[in-house]
Amino acid sequence: MKRSIHVQAFVYNEKKDEILVVRDRNLAWAFPGGHVETDQTMEEALASKVKEQTNINIEIESILHCKERRATWEHVCTFVFRAKPIGDTMLASNNDNAFRVKWVPIPLADDLLAVDQLSLNELVRSEGVLYENYT
Repeated sequence: MKRSIHVQAFVYNEKKDEILVVRDRNLAWAFPGGHVETDQTMEEALASKVKEQTNINIEIESILHCKERRATWEHVCTFVFRAKPIGDTMLASNNDNAFRVKWVPIPLADDLLAVDQLSLNELVRSEGVLYENYT
């Protein structure tokens, strides 16, 4: 059975009450993120994927949510981190990793995203738990 770890960023802009979303080549909206390579920490992978997909640097604050999916052929754990944008928040143009990138108000994002039985308002209010990297 193949095992993999994925990371996603719940990037929240408090000033505008918006979150960052990406639309992939399958036309599905999601939080930016992706697969963690074997030589990366989750934090390194997330910062790299978000920068790659959106051209935005982030500061990771906490872990908000963990999703696990297991089938006969694979076992995937996805960790959703709360992050805040740092520096310039100009968005990247379309690239190979994300078809479209945009900041979306929370009510609209709730309709666009499937967040496994959690509302985005719950994620906004959640402090999450501390993420510590001991590498």
